[in-house]
Amino acid sequence: MLVIRRHAGQSILIGDGIEIQVLEISSTRVKLGILAPREIPVLRKEVRLTGEENRAAARTATPEQVGRLLQHLRPGNTES
Repeated sequence: MLVIRRHAGQSILIGDGIEIQVLEISSTRVKLGILAPREIPVLRKEVRLTGEENRAAARTATPEQVGRLLQHLRPGNTES
């Protein structure tokens, strides 16, 4: 892991097309601005991990479980 210290207003460059700028620093947070080509996804790590967990859970769901979920989600269903 490369560790770089930056102040607000300073940037780092990754390759030819990605710039990460430190916009604001507070006592508990750092606000970053990221410039990247549209074809490069930029996600918070927790969003990516949640998506991976959801896909893994979906692969293990049985057709019966999916049917019950769909029934529960249908409009007008008042069962809890």
